[in-house]
This record gives sequence, structure tokens and C-alpha cells, in this order.
Amino acid sequence: MELTDSDTDQGVEDPTIVFGTASLLNDTSSDMIAPIWPTFLNVRLGLNLFQVGIVDGLALTITALSKLGAGYASDRLGRRKPFITLGYFLSMISRIGFVISTGFYHIIFWKSMDRTGKMRGPPRDAIVAECAGEQKRGKAFGLLRAMDTTGAVIGAVISFFLFGLLGYEGVILLAVIPAAGSVLVIAGLIKERPGKDVFKGVTFSGLDGNLKLFLFASVLFALATFSYSFLILFSRDFGYADTQLPLLYILFALVHALSSYPFGRASDRVGRKPVLVSAFALLMLTSAWTFAVSDWLTVIPVFILFGLMNGALDPVQTALVSDLVEEERRSSILGAFQMAIGLCALPAGFAIGFLWESYGPFAAFQYSIVLAAIATIVLFLVRTRGETAKAEA
Repeated sequence: MELTDSDTDQGVEDPTIVFGTASLLNDTSSDMIAPIWPTFLNVRLGLNLFQVGIVDGLALTITALSKLGAGYASDRLGRRKPFITLGYFLSMISRIGFVISTGFYHIIFWKSMDRTGKMRGPPRDAIVAECAGEQKRGKAFGLLRAMDTTGAVIGAVISFFLFGLLGYEGVILLAVIPAAGSVLVIAGLIKERPGKDVFKGVTFSGLDGNLKLFLFASVLFALATFSYSFLILFSRDFGYADTQLPLLYILFALVHALSSYPFGRASDRVGRKPVLVSAFALLMLTSAWTFAVSDWLTVIPVFILFGLMNGALDPVQTALVSDLVEEERRSSILGAFQMAIGLCALPAGFAIGFLWESYGPFAAFQYSIVLAAIATIVLFLVRTRGETAKAEA
């Protein structure tokens, strides 16, 4: 299956803007919920830190499996749009499910549905990669990430101002409205014709050895990464009331939004690997900074560093994978890559939650530092196409 600019009539000159708009609306919805999510689980539903880690980890694992399935089916069937539209629709419906949940197993079901909606990722990313071309791919993914994290900031601000008035259920139900908008944007503005059937399958055989090495580094890094939920709950011990915690999430989301585009564009200029090395280093610095936290003020850099880490990682990781795989199975391999990373979320959440509950938060952060350092060493062994070309010149 080949979806090029001529084979796929996107209905607009630059589909990145349309996808970015849909992502902005959906992230406005999801991030109206995100700042209150940890306390919703911990306070409202009565989940402990270990259970919070399981919910977040399982959610990311479901995300990974849905991306693999959608990436494979998208390439196999020669269609992108149905998976993107269905993904946004499932995420919209799950918001209603959150409100009617009463415990651990209910919230796992609805959160799994929400994350199944992430099936939209690989088909969307494949279209963006094909339309942007290798020279502007980092910029395109950076723009896409910047738009959806802008939605995250908008959603978090709405949550902060309305939470005291509407409470958990009111804010979550209100979040259904922008989620519905994202479905309408994709359904109305993206048009697609089937591509040519040259599908090669989802096998990793024949792939660039550097992509396999990068996958290994990324898996190690994913095992070192923790959910923002842990940082929110960590901050409660340093003078933040539940109504103030959304401010920290807003700070994280704002830094993430503002840094994604510059990091993506920088990767086009200086290479993907230097930016990814900085992302890995920023996670280690985030974890290290928690040892210096002593009051509400010293908590703030933790969220700045965590935002920068995500801003550097998200667009550039996707761009590098796109660089290293051929077009006709790009969606499949993006899905497989994201599945491998996502499958690490459950053991990572399990490990960090267990260490936190058993030995305290600093044991969890030490674990993150050590594993991220090993991942960084492996990353240095990866040779990008630019490095390979220079070596052969």
C-alpha cells in the first residue's frame, strides 16, 4: 500500500494543519481531565499509588496494541481515515464512561477504551510523514505536537477555573464537547482514496540495523519513564492543595507545547540524535531534581524539566523512525515501534508504583535515573542516515 500526496486526496493543501486542529480539540478535552485525573483516581475512586500506576501503565499498553493493530490494518487495507476517525470517536465516548465509574475495574475498562482511541496515531503520522518529506519531517511532527499540546494547555486552564464550580463529574462531561469537535474535523475535512497495494507486512526483517538499535534504546528509556500522575501526587506533599495542582500541570503542558516545535525543527538542522540525547538527559535531570525539592517553590523546576523532556522526545522519536523505514510499510512500523514502547508502560508503572509504595518516591526516581543512563549509552551507538552519509562521503 502506498499513500503519497497524489494517491491520497487530503482535501486540503497541508493535512498537518487539519490533524493539528483535531489534536488540539481532542487534547483540550483530555487535558481538561488530566490535571484532576490523579486525584480523581486517588481521592474520588480510592485507588492507591500502586493501582494508579497499574491504571496508567495498562492504559499505555492498550495504546501500544491499538497503534500496532491500526498501523498494520491501515497499510494492509490501503486506508488511513477510518482508523483516525474511529480513534477520536472512542476517546470521546470514554469521557462519559469516566463519570459513571465507581472503582478500579470500571476505570480500567473506560480508560482502556480511551487509549484504544490512540489507534489514530500511526495512520495519521504516516500521512504527515509522506506529505512533509524527510527534510521537513521534524518540523511537521513538531508542529503537530505543538498544536496538540496547545490544546493541553487550554484544557488544563479550563479545568483549573471550572473545577471548583463543576467538580470532577462536571468537568469530565464538559470535556465531551471538544472531543466531539475533533471527530467532526476529521470526518469533514480529510478525504481519502485507496492507495496501491504494495503492502510488505509488519515484520521487522530487513529493517535498518540502526532502527533496531534505536528501538532497544527507546524500550530501555520507556522502562525508565514515569507518568505525570506520580509528579502530581508527589507535589501534594509540598504544600499544594488539590485545587492548585492543575497549575503545575498547566506549567508542564505549556513548556511541552512551546518546546515541541523548536525541538522538532532543530532535529531537521542538527540531526535527530543530539535532540534525543537531550531528551534522555532531561528525564535524568527531572528525577535528580526531586532530591532537591524542599517546598512548593522548588517543585516548579520538576515540571519545567519534565515538559522539556516530552517536548524533545515526542516529535523527534517519531521523525527518526520515519526516516529509517521505507514508505510502503511506514504506518505498520510506526505502529509496531509505538507498540513496543507502550508495552513497556505497564512494567514501568508496576515497578515505579511498587518502589514508591514500598520504599518511597526517591527509590522510584533512582531507578529512573539508572535505566535512563543505560538507554543513553545505547542511543550513542545508533547511526542516523546523516551520520552514515557523512561516514561514506
